[in-house]
Amino acid sequence: MSKTLLMIHGIGCGGDAWDRMRPGFEAAGWTCDAPTLFPDQRTLDNPPVTLSDLGFDDYVAAMAEAARKIARETGAKPAVIGHSMGGLIAQCLAERGLVSQAVFLTPAQPKDCSEVSLSVAYTFLNILLTRDRKRAYKVWRSGFRFGVLNRVPRRRHEAIYARARFDSGKVYGDLTDGIEVDEGLVNVPTLTIAASHDRATLARAVRKVGEKYARAPVPGDFFEYPDNAHWIVDEPGTDAVVADIVEWLDEPFGDHA
Repeated sequence: MSKTLLMIHGIGCGGDAWDRMRPGFEAAGWTCDAPTLFPDQRTLDNPPVTLSDLGFDDYVAAMAEAARKIARETGAKPAVIGHSMGGLIAQCLAERGLVSQAVFLTPAQPKDCSEVSLSVAYTFLNILLTRDRKRAYKVWRSGFRFGVLNRVPRRRHEAIYARARFDSGKVYGDLTDGIEVDEGLVNVPTLTIAASHDRATLARAVRKVGEKYARAPVPGDFFEYPDNAHWIVDEPGTDAVVADIVEWLDEPFGDHA
């Protein structure tokens, strides 16, 4: 049986955000596809003016086509894992029936699970101050260190931030307005993962996401990691998280119910 895992990165990131996790999945027999959304538009520096034309629906459409391409080439729908914004995109793919399993890793929340706090506001303060849908944004360095990297050793912060990409102000606006996902259409196993020290996608909000998919036709599972934060993709303890996800992915379908 084909075991392909579509890995969807978060806002401000590229496919390289999965570099720490990817080997663990590959060692377990998964073929990993970790694309970067619109790499010619979402650049590290000097983004083109056309970036601001992209909205969240364009990001979803790109990953939906990636899932369909995998299905055409392998004869089976892929599993999907999404981090942060990628976790919300993964929810949309599950809603559309394009994946076989779905993992939402410290995900951005759909509209009915949204939570705000001062820590979230500080993380994205440079964007909140202007809220211009017609420009491109990169999360400011102080917010990134505070809200994303707060469980990562400080000596690594600059190297990680150097890989941060610009995103469309329209996408940030779409996420702020809220994205609706109908859990009643999610008919595959899902796993929602929260991190207790997360300052960007609050654990209490991610718990709501877990509760949402617990009500789906195939009731979803939920894990929470008490020592991790938003950059769970590459923090102390990440390897244990990967091992847990691999074990969950490899469970027979009925064992998720």
